[in-house]
Amino acid sequence: MSPQLSDYLAPNWSSLLPVFAAVILLPILRALWCAFYNLFLHPLAKFPGPLTASLSEWWEIYHTIKSLKGDRFNVIQKLHEKHGPVVRIGPNQVSISSPETFHHVFVTKCSSFTKSDFYATIQPGIGPKYAGLFNYTDHKRAMAERRDLQPMFSPASLRQYEARYANQLRELVVAMKATDEVDMFKLFKYLLLDTIGDLSFDRSFDQLKSGEDHQYVIDFNNAFMLIGLRVFSYSQAQVKQYLDQDASKKRGTLMSGFLDPETGLPKDGYSPWSIAISGHGFIIAGSEASSITLTYMLWLLIKHPAMEKRLRDELKTLPQKYSSVDLAKLPYLDAIVRETLRVYSPAPSPMPRVVPQTGFTLEGVEYPPNVSCFLYKFATDVCIRTVS
Repeated sequence: MSPQLSDYLAPNWSSLLPVFAAVILLPILRALWCAFYNLFLHPLAKFPGPLTASLSEWWEIYHTIKSLKGDRFNVIQKLHEKHGPVVRIGPNQVSISSPETFHHVFVTKCSSFTKSDFYATIQPGIGPKYAGLFNYTDHKRAMAERRDLQPMFSPASLRQYEARYANQLRELVVAMKATDEVDMFKLFKYLLLDTIGDLSFDRSFDQLKSGEDHQYVIDFNNAFMLIGLRVFSYSQAQVKQYLDQDASKKRGTLMSGFLDPETGLPKDGYSPWSIAISGHGFIIAGSEASSITLTYMLWLLIKHPAMEKRLRDELKTLPQKYSSVDLAKLPYLDAIVRETLRVYSPAPSPMPRVVPQTGFTLEGVEYPPNVSCFLYKFATDVCIRTVS
């Protein structure tokens, strides 16, 4: 019988078996090779840490998801208690609790240690690729933007903002007197958010007056892990209204550092989009972190009446009409603020930095190039308290 056309078209399963085997085996072999390399050949193989963290990034992802309940921070602290100041928490990541290394990375050699790709993942919104001052991984670009903003944070500029502070503080006092029981953390958040909105966009959120969370805050709290688009859209809307104002109204605000002083329009290198991202960063950093610090400072003073009395006595030395210049001269107030920031850091994130191509050695530890260093402030403080 002559062969039919269907016989030629029928698949030869035996000839396809090697293809199927390759499709299945290659990923398995690749995974096994990666595991072997990470465990025995990787430059970080000598560092202690969880076995699963050395094998893949799933360990970090798992604990990042659980970090909403504080799991990640407790786990990191226990790892340092068990293994010491340097712990491997990923295939190419280490967590460091040494105060000396923290100072080396963020102060002494800060320009050599660039921000990791972690910062790019928390950039809000979609559209033109742009990073705000907090998100920059390009150190030179970050320094250029910081130079534009530096005059806005000078002592002279801060004194010009005092009238805005005073208005918001009066609203705070009114809100405190309106009820017998006061949620100071909530009021501090309202105070700082209203103030930073006024300083940035010449427009307060008016939360102290309304006694309610602004929609921006609600959206931000609901979408914090993803930095939702609706949150960022508010910053865009605020910037549009801000730029549409007369140039004279823009002077004396934080955002004016991005604008041409003559035209009131964005300088070269900036756009409404980029200004909106920076404004978004101002709002987050200027309200959330500061309100946490104020709350813990108040709590510490309540816990330690002797400290409160000493601070009150120092404040009594101020003239009847005082300014920020006078407050800056009070050593005990300054010490309390600094100690609050040290013990209760408002920034629990790891602030990862990448080791430069030359690598570095500190305190007898050799760090290979291109490794991501996670430096948790809370872990550093635990180390300080343990030593002292």
